[in-house]
Amino acid sequence: MIGFLIVDKPQGITSHDVVLIVRKLVGRTVKVGHTGTLDPLATGVLILSVGKATRLSKYLLKRDKTYRVKGRFGLTSPTYDIDGELSSVECREISREELLAALPRFTGEVVQFPPPYSALRVKGKRAYQLAREGKKLELPPRTVKIYSIELLSYSYPDFELMVHCSSGTYIRSLVHDIGEVLGCSAVVAELRRVCVGNICEDEAVPLHLLKERGVEPFLKPPQEVLCFPVVELSEREERLFRNGAALLKTLPPGLYSVLSRSGAFLGVGKSNGEVLKPETVIA
Repeated sequence: MIGFLIVDKPQGITSHDVVLIVRKLVGRTVKVGHTGTLDPLATGVLILSVGKATRLSKYLLKRDKTYRVKGRFGLTSPTYDIDGELSSVECREISREELLAALPRFTGEVVQFPPPYSALRVKGKRAYQLAREGKKLELPPRTVKIYSIELLSYSYPDFELMVHCSSGTYIRSLVHDIGEVLGCSAVVAELRRVCVGNICEDEAVPLHLLKERGVEPFLKPPQEVLCFPVVELSEREERLFRNGAALLKTLPPGLYSVLSRSGAFLGVGKSNGEVLKPETVIA
């Protein structure tokens, strides 16, 4: 069993909980991993790697993401969302025009401070674990790219945005920072990951269907999810590739999904234009 599952993660459970559910469905001897976490509050696209596809997860981790998020003015929380300990904050009503004028400040290269309650590791521990212990954290800022922010709806105090951004962007921090700029605290009320790269929610399978019908009907071949150009090898080339040998092949530079003549996925190769080198071989 090898491939990827596009799961529609429900609210209220962690990404690791989804992995455990799928692991029970496929059997504990089959490896299952996820390719990027979602908070318990969040729903949407969660790509799981199954079997030897766990070795391919690295190719999906850095893909751009698209989120639909509902923010709410007038509230503050240490987690920057409604799952944390909420406090009301008095603030004037923000106009639609003010909100629209503020959004361009958060597009392009943006410096963010991760939320104190995040999965980042600090001295071997998750930041959220240290925060729960009452320890004050100064998480280092990170530079991310936010390609676009679209205002979908606004009825004070609630606003809904569609955000297309680079991997590593914290949507909770974005909503918090928008509130800070407008002088009115804001938290995330709802969050949904719509796309990971070009894999979007219309391909995502609800957990109840996986439980009813099993995993295999929904398992996608690696090449469909990796979305690299495909190169097919002859039997001789397949043997060489499986043994880690470079192949003389004139191909545009970049990564390729490498298939056998019969269509079996062999791994990922990298071309420099003249030579195709095995990068990850699936035996």
